[in-house]
Amino acid sequence: MLSLEKVKSELEAFGYMYDNNILCGHTKSKVKWVLPTGIVNVIAFEQATSYLFGFRDSGIHLFPVQGDWNIADNLFIPWNEITSFKMKNGLLENEMVISTSTMKIEMKINKVVANNPWIKDNLNYLKDKNYFYRQ
Repeated sequence: MLSLEKVKSELEAFGYMYDNNILCGHTKSKVKWVLPTGIVNVIAFEQATSYLFGFRDSGIHLFPVQGDWNIADNLFIPWNEITSFKMKNGLLENEMVISTSTMKIEMKINKVVANNPWIKDNLNYLKDKNYFYRQ
């Protein structure tokens, strides 16, 4: 279960200090196949991977999570390697696009998660710190 205490505990294992700079989200879902069956179409989606995103003055940390929000790894992308960073505002989720010279990452960022008001607080904090408008 996602909780602020769980997030802080998992981040400590990677030496990452929580400072209202963490958001959660997932990979964009892609359609794997569609089976037209007459009245109803059956659609299969690729499995989405959940992430915690850490924003710092030095760059962005991507923490893929497994199972009960256990962090599996840590990918750090320094701001100076990011050639393009966009945060598109959506109704329920934002879309984050990070481009470097070697890769393009597209993720969905949760705006709210039930029983976790810290996510909305962190989103507002990061907007105030201007993390979403860096070039």
